Order: sequence, then structure tokens, then C-alpha cells
Amino acid sequence: ENEQDIHYQMATDQGHIIGFDEELENLIFEKVVDLEGHHLYPGFVDAHLHIVGYGQKLSKKDLSSMRQKDDILAFIKTHVGQGFTFYEGYFDVGITKDELDQISNQKPIILKHNDYHSLTVNSVVLDQVKLSSVSGFLTEEDAQKINKTYEVYDHEQIKKMIDHSISSLQSFGVTGGHSDDLYYFNGYHDTLNAFLEVLEEKPFRTHLLMHHRIIEDYKVSKRSFLDQNKYLQLGAVKIFYDGTFSSKTALLKYPYKGLSHQGIRIFEKDELIKLVKKIRSYELPLAIHVIGDLGLKEVVELLRAYPPKEGLHDRIIHASLADLKTIEMMEDMPIILDVQPQFISSDLPSMLSLFSKEPPFIYPFKTYMNHHLILCGSSDAPVETPNPLLGMHQLIFRKKDGVIYQKEERLSRFKALKLYTTYANVPTYKANRGMLKKGFIADFTVLSEDILTMDETSFIKDLVKMTIIDEQIVHHA
Repeated sequence: ENEQDIHYQMATDQGHIIGFDEELENLIFEKVVDLEGHHLYPGFVDAHLHIVGYGQKLSKKDLSSMRQKDDILAFIKTHVGQGFTFYEGYFDVGITKDELDQISNQKPIILKHNDYHSLTVNSVVLDQVKLSSVSGFLTEEDAQKINKTYEVYDHEQIKKMIDHSISSLQSFGVTGGHSDDLYYFNGYHDTLNAFLEVLEEKPFRTHLLMHHRIIEDYKVSKRSFLDQNKYLQLGAVKIFYDGTFSSKTALLKYPYKGLSHQGIRIFEKDELIKLVKKIRSYELPLAIHVIGDLGLKEVVELLRAYPPKEGLHDRIIHASLADLKTIEMMEDMPIILDVQPQFISSDLPSMLSLFSKEPPFIYPFKTYMNHHLILCGSSDAPVETPNPLLGMHQLIFRKKDGVIYQKEERLSRFKALKLYTTYANVPTYKANRGMLKKGFIADFTVLSEDILTMDETSFIKDLVKMTIIDEQIVHHA
């Protein structure tokens, strides 16, 4: 509850913490675990990611470390002959349909941009799905059409991707994740069943958002909101309001530099209001993707006009840009923000060149917290590596290549830790998660160094020694 509280022994029973230090004197234990001088924290939680999508990325060719066009084209040329269609994590360096056609005009080639909202494809793909594009660049609905056509998996393949993803997350000390997967692959029923089957064998606190396109499937299934079993919850309804920075579709107050447009709205206003009213009639909260400052203002106004049921809260995913009036409007509203601190290092340096007029608040994490908003730390994996230590590093230092961005928005180490523990558990509506306290669940992350005192360089090291979920050691370095 505060950073001065340090304990040296802890007891758990039936999946919960039952005492510390002197409270253990008269207890008899079935098992004793020696932490060997390492440091134990509440289990890390990633509050917004795509578990199946991350598992999919782990099984594909990854371009995220490559920035030179010639290197990328040579890499694709090498692997197309081996049967690879998808290439993940592509940072747009201007590769066009014509350049991909020169590699192959017979086999499909699909480059997934690093924002996971856009694709660049060759003519084979366009012909297959009956789309046209001079450059081969596609975004939003057109990109989803490509994914639906080419990313076809059977039930066992979905399970393998979930299993692979959870194993990787556990290796980063992550004990739970809030994921958006139920629309993009095999639909609501099959994907949900795949999660249920994997979680029978592999503990992981899973909270699944429900894309608005599958909400009728949810109603037909007669499942309840939130708890399905010990490890699985069904959460808020996911809606996309605007696009992304890399595709210049995030909705800004002022036009993009050198362009006449300000971004996009995914929905017409009347269509969106009708959808929101329908979701409210089901007594469900919303989880809305919005990145631009104008987009955030309009979303907050929408949520104020159509609030959730008493006792529930809505989630805003990203909220990358803001103005003070919008931040003040959110203060007394039942809103939680799911933020991605790693975007500071991956997006912010290049993002600044997009603005014709720079927004007053860019990833304003401290300002949000000063206005009493709850921030949940996340990675948006597969967009970023789902390692909470990398997110904490950016919350604390806001640094890329030695340059500090908006020093005044840096958080203390203790607050940064809370984003991935205490606060990341708030959307579960469980009051006994995210702290080391009697009665709280026995989910823990054990590191070789202390987050509150370690050197800055340690945040990028592999420090995870153990990951514990429900008293079970699920990862041991």
C-alpha cells in the first residue's frame, strides 16, 4: 500500500495471502519457497493486448527490428520461397505493391504494419480479395478483409497460439492480461472455447473484451458479464473510434502537417449513437480505441451523454493526445484509461513530425493521474513486447536515444509499478487483486533486482526469476 512497507516472509493458503513475518510464527507449511534474496511484487498485469495476435506473431517472420528497405525486401525474397505469406511488425519505409510484385507475382505477400491497423500487399492479394490500391497500402476495414481471408486457423491452431502467447507472457512475469481477440480469428464461440480449454491446463488471469461485431453472439450464448471461471472474465464492449498515427488516421484537432485532413472517424455519428444505446440496453460498459485529441474529446462527450450502468466504468484505450478541458471533463466520470508507455519510445520521436500544431498534452500520464484518473499499464502486444519492465522504464524516464521527452510527465517508480499491478486490476472489478496484503490473491512476480532502487539500465534486462499464479510457480528462470 506504500513503498516503505517491506516484508521478509509471506504465507499463502487456498490461493490467497494469509500473513506476513511475525504472523507466520505458529503456522505449519506444506511447502517453503526460498526467494534467495530476490524481490517479490504483486503479479504484473498487461491491461491491453491481443493474446492470440501475440501468439500468432511469435509463429511468423518478424520485421520489427528492420528499418532499411533493401534489407526488408531481401528478407522477404528469401522467405517467400519457403511459403511465408505474412510478415509482422513492419515499420513503413515506403515499400510498394510494385516492389512486392517484383519479388513474386504468383504468391501472396502481406506486410503487417507495426500499428496492426494497416497492411501493404502485392497484386496477388488484391486480386484475391477484389480490392484495388495503387500502392498496395490498406487500412482499417480493408485490412481486416485481408486478415479474414488469409488468417484462417482451426481450433487446435488457435489453442496453440494462446498457449504459446501465455508462456511468453509468464516469462515476462505477467500473471494476467486484458485481451481483444474474440472477433478477429475464429469468432466468438470457437475462440472463447479455445481460451477455456487452454486455461484448464495453464493458469493465467484472462479478461476478454468483446468486439461490438460479436455482441449478438455473446447474447445468444447467455453467458454472464465478467466471471466465467477462476481464470476467465468477459469484459467491456470494444469499439474503434479513430485510426493510428502511422497511417495518419488518428483524429486530430488540427490537420496533419502538409495535408488537408485531420484523421478519420470509424463511425458516422448517428450510427455510433445507435450502437452505444444498444450496448447500454445490455447493461455493458464500453472500451473505446481513440488516439487523437479531437477523437478523445468527442469520445468523452459521447460517454458523458450515454453513461454506463451505476457501478460500472468505461475504458478508453490509448488516449495518446489530450487537451486540458477534456482531461478535466473526465475527472468526475467513471472512466479508466488503458495506456501504452512503450509508445513513448516507439512512436513519439517520429510522431512529433506529423503535427501542423503540436497538441498541448502528449502521453500525459502524470497529468492524467494528477486529475485523479486511473491508468492501467499495457503493451498492446503484438504492437510492443509485453514486458512490463519496458513500460515502467518509459513511465519513469520517458527516454529514447538519450533524449528525455516531456520530463514533467515522468512518474515515480512506485506509481509506475502500480500501473501494472494495483491499477491494472481495477477493470476486473475484483477488490482483492494487485497488492501484497492479507486476503489478496497469491499472484506474484519475482525479480532479481528491486524496481524501486535498481539502476536505469536494469529495466531492459531479463530480471524475472519466478512467476506465480494462484500459488503455482508457472515460470522459473
